[in-house]
Amino acid sequence: MKSNSQHIPFATLTDLAENRVSADERTVAMAHLSNCSVCAQQMTRVAQILELMRTDNAIDAPRDVLAYALNIFSNGRKDSGELSLLKRIVATLSFDSYSNLAPAFGVRSGQAASRQLLYSAEENDIDLRITPEEENWIVAGQVMGEDCVGGHIEIEGEGEFVTADFNELCEFTLRPIPAGRYRVRLRLGNAEVEIPQLELRT
Repeated sequence: MKSNSQHIPFATLTDLAENRVSADERTVAMAHLSNCSVCAQQMTRVAQILELMRTDNAIDAPRDVLAYALNIFSNGRKDSGELSLLKRIVATLSFDSYSNLAPAFGVRSGQAASRQLLYSAEENDIDLRITPEEENWIVAGQVMGEDCVGGHIEIEGEGEFVTADFNELCEFTLRPIPAGRYRVRLRLGNAEVEIPQLELRT
């Protein structure tokens, strides 16, 4: 190694601190350290760490305790990663029964009691049924897709915040809410589907 031509590798500094180098290598290294403040600082730090290791008389924690602690931190990183990977999808309206009121043959024409809205959200379809009940509205429906099990729906607006879990068939029914404009969010696995605007009025 030529003096001042390059920094001394960390492994060499460790060998130097533990006297595992030849006399000639030590002479060259010490000449470099006298002219290189970066390597000199690293050498001082290496010597301090080695001294701490030599004088450390602490008792190691049992293996089971260490494994338990590592497992706690691993689970924490996993949970935070899942939350940060939450995918947000805006649903698009693909069918509205109020726009398709042509009477069918043999069926008396007229407006149905419930309004059906069908939304698409990538791999999932959301079937909403909106039914008037006196001065309020009932929002019910079903999510059709692979990731709907264990999900829930939230609807917010007009001072209301209502939520409901999906049943085993991914169906849901919200309690009656007043007329107005609402935002709907559905949690489906690692995705959150949003219907930005839902009008509940006659």
